[in-house]
Order: sequence, then C-alpha cells, then structure tokens
Amino acid sequence: MKYNSRAIALTYLKYSESSIIVKIFTEEHGLQTFIVKGVRANKSKKKLGLFQPLQLSQINASLIVKNKLQYINEIHLADSKLAEKISIKNNFIVLFIAEVLSKSLQENEKDKKLFQYIWSIKVFLSSKRKVNTNYSLLFLLKLSKFYGFYPSTDNLLCHYFDLEKGEFVISKGVFTLTAENSNYLKSLLTETNCLIPYQNRNELLKSLIEYYRLQNHELKNITSHLIIESLRT
Repeated sequence: MKYNSRAIALTYLKYSESSIIVKIFTEEHGLQTFIVKGVRANKSKKKLGLFQPLQLSQINASLIVKNKLQYINEIHLADSKLAEKISIKNNFIVLFIAEVLSKSLQENEKDKKLFQYIWSIKVFLSSKRKVNTNYSLLFLLKLSKFYGFYPSTDNLLCHYFDLEKGEFVISKGVFTLTAENSNYLKSLLTETNCLIPYQNRNELLKSLIEYYRLQNHELKNITSHLIIESLRT
C-alpha cells in the first residue's frame, strides 16, 4: 500500500557499502524502519542529510505489513531552512530526543498528537538560540504523559518521589529520589520556575531514564544523555 505522510527521521545505521537502515516516525503509520539503498553513494539522488536526527520531511512510501523493512519511494525536506538554522547546543538536545524516541516508540503504532508534538519540538529548537536548561527533563516528563505513566501530583506534600510507584511518598525507599531532587521534580511538574544546579540536573536525567525502565519503557544503551551532561550552562 502506497501512502504520503509527514515524517520525522530518528536514527540510522550503515548497511552494506552504500545503504542505510533508518527509523522514521511517520504521521500516518507511526514508527517504521526503512532500508534506503545507495544513499551513501556519491551519485545518489537521496542525500544522507534527509535522515539526520529529527529531520522533518514529506515521504511517499510503500507499507507492506508483513515486512520488517519498508521502502521509501520519494522524500524531500519539509522546510530546508529548519535544517540549517539549529544551534550546536540545541542539536545535542535533538540527538537525545531522537535516541529516546527510537528506543521507546512501538512499530506501527500511530499517534498523531505525539507526532505533532515532536514536529513542533524540532521547529522550536530550530528557531531558538537558547532554551531552558531543563528542556531535556521536561521532554521526558511530557513524553511519559503520552505513554501513560506521567508522575502523579496527588501527594506533593510528601518529601520523596518513588520511581517505581510513580508518586510522591512519605518515607525514603529503594527507588526514591533524594528530598532535594524530589523538590526539583515537583517544580518541573508544577511548571514552577527554578534554577536546578548542574549536578542535580544530571542526577534527575539519570533518574528519569531509570523511571522509564521501571515503567516498562527501558531506554537500553542510551548514550546521547552523556553529551547533554557535558554541557555546563
């Protein structure tokens, strides 16, 4: 079945001498894995830049449900200016978001609201030179809402957040954050402006990745968060 769709590239791997296997989040059919033959060849009409993390495009593709690898018939950038404008620091965030999505989205599950959210993220990051230092934390929290395990805000008076239960609790346990980081998490959940120190941001980032694992959305072997940790702002 042939279809046209807006699409967001996530990650790709080199395949054979000149091809790639790429994960793309499509608006019409959710996450799909495509084999793109010859794209790394010098004379290829399809350029590798079309498949960079969070690249926004329009595709014409064929969907064969029984096949694990799909084929792209045509692809072009949705907006060439967006591909050029993004800052180096914002691009680190793009790498992180693309990797999280590639490891957490389920194949063939269409979610147009989530797709539009991710599309708007790329547009936003391309238009801003500087973003909130908590952006990656806020992204993980917002994404958890789409996945159905957004942290409960029912017990905000409690001192500790339990990563396994997904709620604030009275006493410290095996999977609870420190009282300090629990307070920072409360600020993020209630959209309260606060300056989170660099070390605490890193701790919270690792804790939220662990939170995903405990909620059965493990982000296996994720690496790009280490790049974000190296950014002292």
